[in-house]
Amino acid sequence: MADHDLSIVGGDVVLAGGTIARVDIGVRNGTITTLADGGIGATTTIDATGLTVLPGLIDQHFHVFWNYGWETYSGATRAAAKGGITTVVDMPLDNPPTLSAELFRAKLTAISAECHVDFALFAGQPETDPDELDGMVEAGAVALKLFTGVLAPPGMYPGADTGQLLDYLRRCARLGVVAVVHCENVEIVEFETARLQAEGRTDVAAWDEARPWYSEVEAVERVALVSEVTECRTVIAHVSSPQSIEAVRRARARGVDLYAETCPHYLCLTTEEMAGDLRMKWNPPSRNRESVEWLWDQVADGGIHAIGTDHAPLPKDPGADIWTQLPGSGNGVELLLGLTATELVARGHGLALAAWLLSTSPARIMGLHPRKGSIQVGASADFAIVRTDGTRTIDPNELEYHNQEQWSPFEGREITVWPEYTVLRGQTIFAEGEVVGRPGDGQFLRPAERVGA
Repeated sequence: MADHDLSIVGGDVVLAGGTIARVDIGVRNGTITTLADGGIGATTTIDATGLTVLPGLIDQHFHVFWNYGWETYSGATRAAAKGGITTVVDMPLDNPPTLSAELFRAKLTAISAECHVDFALFAGQPETDPDELDGMVEAGAVALKLFTGVLAPPGMYPGADTGQLLDYLRRCARLGVVAVVHCENVEIVEFETARLQAEGRTDVAAWDEARPWYSEVEAVERVALVSEVTECRTVIAHVSSPQSIEAVRRARARGVDLYAETCPHYLCLTTEEMAGDLRMKWNPPSRNRESVEWLWDQVADGGIHAIGTDHAPLPKDPGADIWTQLPGSGNGVELLLGLTATELVARGHGLALAAWLLSTSPARIMGLHPRKGSIQVGASADFAIVRTDGTRTIDPNELEYHNQEQWSPFEGREITVWPEYTVLRGQTIFAEGEVVGRPGDGQFLRPAERVGA
């Protein structure tokens, strides 16, 4: 009789701690039970010869926009499975936004049978009764999402002034959950937007000018101070500007429990490349080539602690201008690994850093480690098994979209790393170009102890 349900043999494995070794992996009951140099008997075997085995990716910044009809959980998590992602942490920008314990539980009930991959949920900022946060955390929320002012599209999500930020970060610290904050100075954004609209500007560059790098940095500095005085673990979401990373570094040097997250559309796109395409709108904007290179310097120096997708498949209107176009960079989960790992390898960093930024560090920040995020005995048997011996060209027609244009800001870009297999708790859910898992394979995850990244 086989000792294991699954073995993965012959691959180069990125182990906990970042070492890469040629070891075989044995899985029993969804958990890694053996790491050995051969001799693992199993009912099912994946031959990973010539491939690299990473821990399954964790997307800590993921939107489906429940009840808007733009996307479905089955479709979005199917895309995640294709991209080597085994856990998503879903945002509360729903319709209506998930701002109460009642809505949180209703959402959980509605989506639990739809997900191809494991999932955790954000709590939303309660507008009328801040005590609702307690109920959402009790129901299993891993984090609270906040905006430094009304910065989302009209009516989609509330904003918090500095006094409210202080209150909510105090509450998060007491409850032991992470605060994740979208940082832009709303007064600067509103003033610059009005100025540019008065000038008749409708081009892509106007979006960058309306939400400039210093509006982000000012808000990051403010949130860092509030995080410091409340002793709340805080993540700065989707950082676009290297100056913001410098602000996070200064805060961390003072002992603040503060983390910086960025996304592929900030690392792999510049304002120069985006000119003329009015679909290229997201909040905050991508920056110029000099800033993007500086952002990569921050990746190399450890100033960025996680890379999420900000998967936001809002439909793009071909008749809209830059002010009326909906924001979002489209299907990010299928491309997170390919884009980020390709660029890391090209810049001489390698796949161990990819595993850290895309899996281990997000798991530690969000309270999902050690069961998620590392290849070690006792951890969940989640793997992204990737090929690195060729090239592929990104074709939007191959991406998952629900009843809307299949597009990508990365159309035509070549990648040199992509998933060949995705394994969730010992079950293969994606293999050789085909999704073989089903909706309902994913499980709801509650937070455990958080470890610093």
